[in-house]
Amino acid sequence: MMDEAGLTDLADDAVALAIRSGAEKCDVVAAETRAISVDLEKGSVKQANIATDPGVGIRTFIKGSPGFAYCTGFDRKAISSAVEMAVSLSRAGTPDHEFKDLPPLARPRKVSGLFDQGLSDVSPDDVVRMVIEMADIAGDHKKVSSANASAGVAVCHVALSNSNGFSGSQRLTSMDMVVEAVARDGEAMFSGYDGCSSRRLEPDAIGRISRTAREQAVKGLSQTKLPTGDYPVIIDPLALGFILSTAIGSGANADSVQRGRSYLAGKLGQPVAASEVVMTDDPTVGWATGSTSFDGEGVPAAPLVLVDGGVLVSYLHDSYTSGKESRPSTGNASRGGGAWSFRGAPMISTSNLVVSSGDSSFEEMVRETKEGVYLRGTWDYPNLATGEFSGLMMESYLITNGELGPALKQATLGIGMVDMMSRVDMLGGSRRTYFGVTAPHVRISCARVGGSG
Repeated sequence: MMDEAGLTDLADDAVALAIRSGAEKCDVVAAETRAISVDLEKGSVKQANIATDPGVGIRTFIKGSPGFAYCTGFDRKAISSAVEMAVSLSRAGTPDHEFKDLPPLARPRKVSGLFDQGLSDVSPDDVVRMVIEMADIAGDHKKVSSANASAGVAVCHVALSNSNGFSGSQRLTSMDMVVEAVARDGEAMFSGYDGCSSRRLEPDAIGRISRTAREQAVKGLSQTKLPTGDYPVIIDPLALGFILSTAIGSGANADSVQRGRSYLAGKLGQPVAASEVVMTDDPTVGWATGSTSFDGEGVPAAPLVLVDGGVLVSYLHDSYTSGKESRPSTGNASRGGGAWSFRGAPMISTSNLVVSSGDSSFEEMVRETKEGVYLRGTWDYPNLATGEFSGLMMESYLITNGELGPALKQATLGIGMVDMMSRVDMLGGSRRTYFGVTAPHVRISCARVGGSG
């Protein structure tokens, strides 16, 4: 792979060429990523891939009109052609006077926990062994009929330069693992799922997520129904992470807010959650896959409080949306999480969304719930325009008299996002990370649960 110095030279030269070619503003990302991915289904490796993806992406502005082009590889002629294409697109576009500037020059912050040499040295055979081990552990029960596992490892070298003088580079590693166990007992069937992401290889991760998937699959074979009604709901970090990755990650996107397409539009300075809730977007968390030294436009990494004491205090901005409001960018221009991409212009996104913890254990939450529901997993998103969530509770359990009971069959959850977070009355003391969101268990005092009983 090309080293950081070589990538930086390519990016710097491409910026200079774009300015000479007529661009008024320009930024360039040069990146090379080596990725290994392996999928195992029902005891057999379904696919195993290794790929190296080098290239350069160029974004130019003329009278605010953007142009973007990229080339694969690092051939100087190909880079020159991509520059010409980007400048041509800027000239052909409609002037946009709401574009003010790219971020001012600032020194990148030194963030630790971005690159793990051990993970960088992992081979395809190592990854194959990992998914086999995950499937073996997840399938180690007489009622588990099949186990599926996937793992992906990426090593990325990236450099970013812009016409305001920014020039920075970094090395990134990342690993994602997912495991699913399917259990059967007569006509009953249930799937258990778990996974993890990190910028380093965590030694206990394989056993932890594989055992969890197996245990949840077997536990879910005992099933019951629930009458439709209003119940307190304990939400697992797995479900909460999936919901908030969209509800906050996209809902607090300043571009959506400015276009009136978000349920959070007009709510700055207003309560959107219980007073105990704090949400911070933090790109400096060690070994988290969204962490970075600088964002996709060169803004130094820094934590950003989005919700403080339940009050919405900030949106997620890049240089364009912040320029429209004459304020600094919040550093949320993203070119990818675990590995950066040169194939598209940056987009507004969270890095690592962190939800505050409390002092309650999961067991205490269950004991304090006379009759309710524990939601572990859902794969449905809220409606971003309205904030309404209506989703299937893919993995959920009945709580009766303070005890966790059987899994629920065909149950749904319906609630508005502001109502959901405002009704949080218990916060867990420990947190897990899923889908770029680090969160504890939370209990909401009341939500509409649609049952089939």
